[in-house]
Amino acid sequence: MLPENNVTTPVHKGLNTQKHPGRILVIDDEPVICDMLQVILEEDFSILCAYNVIDGLSLARAEQPDLILLDISMPEVDGYEICRILKADAETKGIPIIFITSKTSAQDETKGLEAGSVDYIAKPINPSIVKARVGIHMELKKQRDYLQELSTLDALTGMPNRRWLNHCLEDELRRSRRTEANLSVCLIDIDCFKAYNDNYGHVEGDDCLRAVAENLQHVPCRGGDLVARYGGEEFVAILPNTPFESLLFMAEKFRLTIEQAAIPHIYSSVADIVTVSVGATTVTPDIQLTTNGLLQKADRLLYKAKNDGRNRVCALESE
Repeated sequence: MLPENNVTTPVHKGLNTQKHPGRILVIDDEPVICDMLQVILEEDFSILCAYNVIDGLSLARAEQPDLILLDISMPEVDGYEICRILKADAETKGIPIIFITSKTSAQDETKGLEAGSVDYIAKPINPSIVKARVGIHMELKKQRDYLQELSTLDALTGMPNRRWLNHCLEDELRRSRRTEANLSVCLIDIDCFKAYNDNYGHVEGDDCLRAVAENLQHVPCRGGDLVARYGGEEFVAILPNTPFESLLFMAEKFRLTIEQAAIPHIYSSVADIVTVSVGATTVTPDIQLTTNGLLQKADRLLYKAKNDGRNRVCALESE
């Protein structure tokens, strides 16, 4: 019996699956300023405070706030440099930054905008101005996040699309290289889908794709796992930090879930229901391995599963 993967409810990494009040990170070496901003904003937003550069950068990366309020006059490194560091980091570059400062000359404001800030709030702090400017930029961030989320979804199935898949797979490759952890991938293909389209029609074919997508997404996955549409009748599952034995279990689970859905397909040469073939591989990535290279490994295994009769898993632990 194959070992079970420890699983929880599926979460699509990178997509906004939980509602929460907007989160604001305040980076200021004066606790009184942080306390004041918290009193002004805590009714509408969740507030985090950091009193030094190291804690501020660490919280920004770990908590991914929706907005950062940043003091310019910090003792270790000035706010301009902190802003440049945040904007140069792939994990934090999308977070809007508002400077909190007593430096209000045109030259100072220009320097801040060039460093990557979106606005200025002058000291001494005026609660009405803080609420108004923070509210505007939080609303803009919400709209950008919504548009970003739409751009990551497949229009037909509503699941993550190939663009988001490539982004996440690149992230996971980098993480696996850094931690020397296993990374597993399943490439899943609907068997005899051309015959389905040719005989049932493209409208029914679209319904079939949506049904397969929904079932694949409901296979229990851990929070970091991702199931996405790769293109046509193909889907990809990314399973970070998953050893080969657990990959075998998960790959078979994907196959069995579609078989048990019992979607009629009397024109299939495999069965009278829709089935899938799965190519699956586990790697510990080195610097030479690319996203395309990893997907090609899975594709070769999928090709073998098809040649061996379809409705099966072909898996390999790659060196």
